[in-house]
Amino acid sequence: MTNVQALIDAISNGALYGLAALGIGLVFGVMRLANFAHGELITIAAYTLVLTWHLGPWVALPLALVASVVLALLLEFAVFRRMRRANPATLLIASFGLSFLLQRVYEIAFGNNVRTAPVAPALARSVEIGGMRVQMLSLVTILAAAILLLALHQFLNRSSLGLQVQAASADFATARLLGVRANKVIALTFGISGALAAVVAFVLTVQTGAVAPTFGVNITVLALIGAVIGGIDKLGTSLVGGFLVGFASSALTTYLPSEAVNFRNAFVFAVVMVILILKPSGLLVRGPVLERA
Repeated sequence: MTNVQALIDAISNGALYGLAALGIGLVFGVMRLANFAHGELITIAAYTLVLTWHLGPWVALPLALVASVVLALLLEFAVFRRMRRANPATLLIASFGLSFLLQRVYEIAFGNNVRTAPVAPALARSVEIGGMRVQMLSLVTILAAAILLLALHQFLNRSSLGLQVQAASADFATARLLGVRANKVIALTFGISGALAAVVAFVLTVQTGAVAPTFGVNITVLALIGAVIGGIDKLGTSLVGGFLVGFASSALTTYLPSEAVNFRNAFVFAVVMVILILKPSGLLVRGPVLERA
């Protein structure tokens, strides 16, 4: 693999982790909830893709999106809306509990065995660009992430609902006093996080072609770490932090000796610990994190 090919793969992986971190950061912004159950949104979308891909992409893709968004809204309505005034530690523990509960539900519904299906096999092929072989999925991931980020940026900055989300993320208590409807804004952020989870699930499912009950856990842990080191209370810094973790993980896979590749996440975690010791609020954040009232 050439350096340019490795760079493209690292950017693609960074974009994927950035989308996952953005989904987590959106919810944290309005609820101060580091939602560990975000991984289960990824998992339900992946199961939907694997189980319905034989019906065609025009059926499987919308169904995966709907499944992830509906589950996100259900979690918000049935659990987190009732805990809205709980402190962040309680909310985090609740999200852990939900994550483990949903994993057991997936085991009951789909079994412990890995489910497989050739999801979008054409994207697993390589294309030649300037004499280099580049995986189609890497290019599609980068392009899809760019389009989604542009669309989300336009929504947040040019629509009334988007401005309300930004206001709630900046200072939830003041935003409510100014007339922002809490239920609507929080449900919207959960819905967007579910949609982002579905996109992440699609890319991961194309990469692996297989899904298990713990499918979304690994990327959620790393994306959450990325959001924290970037600055989880800001959408932009969450995205950048997730990108950096994904980029570093891919780069380590390429450049570490073969006997050390399996320990790449340990290297990432070591760097994260150093960063959090030196800059607890995040690399890109100035000042303290505002508490939700």
